[in-house]
Amino acid sequence: MRLKTLCVGFLAGVLGFGAMSCASGPDLPKKEMPAGATFSGRWISNEYGDMRMTQSADGSLHGTFDYKSGGTVDGVVTGGVCVFDWVQPGDFQVGRREVRGKGYFIMSDDGQEFEGEWGMSDNYTGGGKWTGRKIND
Repeated sequence: MRLKTLCVGFLAGVLGFGAMSCASGPDLPKKEMPAGATFSGRWISNEYGDMRMTQSADGSLHGTFDYKSGGTVDGVVTGGVCVFDWVQPGDFQVGRREVRGKGYFIMSDDGQEFEGEWGMSDNYTGGGKWTGRKIND
């Protein structure tokens, strides 16, 4: 029975009947980046502590956050919206496994704050809100 389920799932994916990949992210509003604004800089998040992010000219983003043992965000910025993957590494010495998921940030009109959400695994939502206020560039 398990083999039959796997085969049906594989064929559905090959034929295009399976779930579509979320490579483009969740269904988010389109937003222009405010003039002179960028996700690069140091941010403080009420939910996840100190954050440092770097946005490259090609739209890629890499950042870190200090929540618990820390973690990383890696994403793509399109206009004023960043869609990202996040990871909190595990620590086998204390029995904590790695956790990961996806999320998004939407830049405010003044470029000094963002708001968004995060989710577990392949979900962009469902985990909670994620906000930030820019401290410096």
